[in-house]
Amino acid sequence: MNPVLSAESLLLRIPANLLEVSEELSADALRLILGYYQFMSEQESEAQLCLKFDLRDSLSGFSNNQVFEKALNELEQAGLIFSFPNPEIPEQIYLFPGTEQGENILRSLEKQPELLRELNKAHVLPKPARPSVYKLYEENIGPLTPYTAELLRDAAKSYSEEWLEDAIKEAVHYNARSWRYVQAILHNWKEKGRKRSNEEDKRDHESFRRLYLDQKRSTGR
Repeated sequence: MNPVLSAESLLLRIPANLLEVSEELSADALRLILGYYQFMSEQESEAQLCLKFDLRDSLSGFSNNQVFEKALNELEQAGLIFSFPNPEIPEQIYLFPGTEQGENILRSLEKQPELLRELNKAHVLPKPARPSVYKLYEENIGPLTPYTAELLRDAAKSYSEEWLEDAIKEAVHYNARSWRYVQAILHNWKEKGRKRSNEEDKRDHESFRRLYLDQKRSTGR
């Protein structure tokens, strides 16, 4: 059976000669370079570089790290992607496009590594695994930025989707539309047991509020 192409389309910003210079690449390397430009094209604002780990995390077709590393090495050897390790945290390796602009950035960083702090880095965008939580956040708390998406992903490691959804609804119930307040509710449920809004009393609301204020003071936000 022949594969059926999706009716959906993606708007990718790729170098005009990418396919021409990619003729000798392996299938994995070609998938990776296209995945790289897809990742960079999906950003809310134009990014100049990305973390290697974030790129791999954003691609569903590279669950095998050896395959990913081999394909990335092939792209580096071909000069289609440049890499630069963070001098302060060598495990953080940043990737640049193999373009004139990317080469200029790489040369600047080799001379002045501190410029790394000033460059616009790509972020892993929310995955569609839990769309209801993201949608609920946007509708009730605020815009879903890469930063808030990261907060939701981190929370999902500790709490179920049901808890996240109900904590957001609980914050709305108290007219406390803040992610810090949602975190306070989750923490309170984890420590003292979970209650539904129709079981809450004023003491529960006060405990949420105190925990929220404590978190706000500790972070300065």
